[in-house]
Amino acid sequence: MAPVNGSGAGADPGVRLGALTIAQDGRARMRRKAFDVVLALGAGRDLATRIAGEVSDVARWLERNAHGGRLDLWLERPSAGPQVAFAFAWDAHDAHPDGRAPMALAPAPAAGPGARRLSYALRVPEIAIDAVERARSLLEAHSREELFARLEASHEALRRSTDQAREAGEAKARFLANMSHEIRTPMNAILGMNRRALGTDLTREQRDYLEKIEASSRHLLAIIDDVLDYSKLEAGKVALQPEALSVADVLDDVATLVGGACAAKGLRLTLDVAGDVPDVVEGDALRLRQVLVNLASNAVKFTEAGEVAITVRRSDAAAADVALRFAVRDTGIGLTTDQRRGLFSSFTQADATITRRFGGTGLGLAISKSLVQLMQGEIGVDSRSGAGSTFWFTARFGNLDPATVPAERQRAAERQRAPGRAAPESAPTFDPVSKVLVVEDNALNQEVAVALLEEVGLAPDVVGDGRQALEALRRQRYALVLMDVQMPVMDGLSATRELRRDPALRAVPVLAMTANALPGDREAYLAAGMDDVVTKPIEPEELWRALQAWLPERDETEGDTAADRASASPSGAAPADADAEQLAALRELDVLDVDRGLRFVRGRADLYRDLLARFLDDQREAPAAIATALAADDTTAAERAAHTLRGLASCLGAGPLADAAGALETALRSGAPERSVADAADVLVDEHRTLFAALEGR
Repeated sequence: MAPVNGSGAGADPGVRLGALTIAQDGRARMRRKAFDVVLALGAGRDLATRIAGEVSDVARWLERNAHGGRLDLWLERPSAGPQVAFAFAWDAHDAHPDGRAPMALAPAPAAGPGARRLSYALRVPEIAIDAVERARSLLEAHSREELFARLEASHEALRRSTDQAREAGEAKARFLANMSHEIRTPMNAILGMNRRALGTDLTREQRDYLEKIEASSRHLLAIIDDVLDYSKLEAGKVALQPEALSVADVLDDVATLVGGACAAKGLRLTLDVAGDVPDVVEGDALRLRQVLVNLASNAVKFTEAGEVAITVRRSDAAAADVALRFAVRDTGIGLTTDQRRGLFSSFTQADATITRRFGGTGLGLAISKSLVQLMQGEIGVDSRSGAGSTFWFTARFGNLDPATVPAERQRAAERQRAPGRAAPESAPTFDPVSKVLVVEDNALNQEVAVALLEEVGLAPDVVGDGRQALEALRRQRYALVLMDVQMPVMDGLSATRELRRDPALRAVPVLAMTANALPGDREAYLAAGMDDVVTKPIEPEELWRALQAWLPERDETEGDTAADRASASPSGAAPADADAEQLAALRELDVLDVDRGLRFVRGRADLYRDLLARFLDDQREAPAAIATALAADDTTAAERAAHTLRGLASCLGAGPLADAAGALETALRSGAPERSVADAADVLVDEHRTLFAALEGR
């Protein structure tokens, strides 16, 4: 902008002091800076105050009537003496004047087409050079308020961005949960009906069609599981569940799962575990198995002849924990250098040709990489085109006390034979007097569930929603409820919560029967009061294993059934007189749910008493051990001890102590503030003391 010349002829071009923009600096800051500049140039406070007020008035007028308004300040030296020119400029095209501008000033000549400006010249005394520099510095400097305002604006923008990202993540999770449910529900009917059809008299051609439907359906489910797993890992919602695990048993499981595919292609499958690898370590067996199965399945897929070899070596014998290196080597097609790039990224295959030839989403390796990182390891591949590949990864595990290894080895083996890991040799047979209620709104899924239950000797009743389930439970005694989660009228979680509030129904086992498989789902079901979870599509063996944990089986060696021999106690057990007296005494304790504990041991009162005694011996010093770990800042050890205590207490029916241990475990795992961790530890100590005093004083 050309300088405003307040005195006409004879003025020099002047010195530009600086500029203020209304939108950026704001009217209040413009007023304050105009005041400071006038003072710096030698004028008095009264004049500075008047000029600052007039600047504020013009800025207010421009805020209402124009966009992009700006104030330029110039120092001019006309013949009459120095003066400061305040020149406002704006675009006339954007202006919508609502009246005359403030101050008795006429618009100056336009600086260009469509431009307008107002000017005001202030005559000041002779100005020293340093005064000019002070004035310029004042205009250029950012005030503390400006900095705070800009920081606040940046913080607000970051908050909005974070909120949007969180909302997008939550929307994605909801979408995946809904899609999982919507896909798994009809898939349950497809697989269930297909399985029933395979059990009928079929021609060879019909059986071939149905077996291909079965294979394709299971392939589709595997893709769904991969997408859900990747989503969980991407959202950071997967946490390892460290327990004692047997490396040999994990490898046996992997061999079982991929052995059939190897045999079908004529491939040799070998397992090689070095002698210095501990038999039992502490880690997440499920996630370790998942990575190994991913790599081994890929090896089989891309190998037409030769072998697939899985090796395990100890990679850091000097470390306090156990660092292991797993490798899966094949004699397959191998990879070029270009194909290896980005191989562990999501939805990536070696190239489009391989995708067309072998299929797959490309998620398996991305999932494996994320899981390996959770296990504090690295993953990679060594390969040459046409010369096979070796996919390897490292992982860290907890080192167990050698004295406890035999017992931990047995426990690990039992866990790895738990539901979802090994099929029973044959279908069990349950006592037909054990009435089961199926709560399911989908007619096809009702038929599938009834057929599976009838296969094992049960004659279930069926209702279509949670409200009907509560009505049925209040009319008749049921030994177990299979409860769908998403239903009209009343969903499964609401029904279970109401059921648990009814003293007459509180002890009935409830198994969630659901297509939801996202992170946190199982925890939400258990928190609502459900006892176990069976995932749709329902695998017969998984359902039967769950039933075995909660229902008495028919005793094939004697003429009567377990239910006939059982007493009328809620546990379904048949204790001797001494057992009955001790159980009656235990039921008097507010801190112990005896019936829940008995369900975990299938009603065996003698076993329950033995477990209580072992619990008193093994967990007496648990709070002290946790306190010692916390004092040493060893949150991993403290979390592990709390996790163990929670699991044992829950199995025995010690709900308050289990809840306290779970709260401490959650606080430690989530990195809660030290005060919160200390408070949770105090609650655990109190609940532990109360339980032990009650058990030892009975």
